[in-house]
Amino acid sequence: MAEREHLLIGKHEERAPWKISDVLFTYVFIFALSIFAVGILLITNIDTQTSLFPALLQVIISVATISVIYIIVTKKYNIHFFDAFGISIQKIPNALTTGIVVSIILILSTTIISYAFSEFAEVQKQNPYGNVPMEKLRIISIMAVFIAPIIEEIFFRGFMQPALVKVLGVFGGIFVTAMIFGFSHAQYLGYSTALVAVITIGLILGITRHQTGSVMPGIFAHLFNNLLAAISLLFVNAQ
Repeated sequence: MAEREHLLIGKHEERAPWKISDVLFTYVFIFALSIFAVGILLITNIDTQTSLFPALLQVIISVATISVIYIIVTKKYNIHFFDAFGISIQKIPNALTTGIVVSIILILSTTIISYAFSEFAEVQKQNPYGNVPMEKLRIISIMAVFIAPIIEEIFFRGFMQPALVKVLGVFGGIFVTAMIFGFSHAQYLGYSTALVAVITIGLILGITRHQTGSVMPGIFAHLFNNLLAAISLLFVNAQ
């Protein structure tokens, strides 16, 4: 594939050569690795509430995820990793500006969803982390702000979405990716408001990826959104 074609992949998702089977393989790999990590925690009987070991396992899973995607993109399809996801240093200023705007949209959207569920569905305000110890919440917050945005945007919007867009079209690809993104957050499955909010976040980030041709604005938006959420959670749980 010519260098120009490599650069166009970031701008046009349908040009991405990887297939749904590649995405499925990576997803199953992540799931299997996560199950293995849970098994280690159960066997070693480590205190997951205070120990840093679960966070270390999560970092290992994150690195492994990016490594698998890197191998598929660069070795199997011979594409430069950064080109595949529209990543470059030159794009940082514009990506940062766009990310700030998108993060505001995310915050407004999730606020409206929370209000709507509270007013019209009579759902009480939900906090999936209400019973989480402060020590563990701090670790979760650090992971959510500095690791999750990069890993999730590259995997879901950068890797999964283009493969689905090729098969389902733009709307279908973005929608299905957002649904998978939402239901992959297992901690929210018992909380309707949070689940709908996460799916909506996935939709907005998917549209951002499609319109900008890069995962960078989504990474910044995801980071700012998670940062505000982390600050809010830490403040509420400290009361």
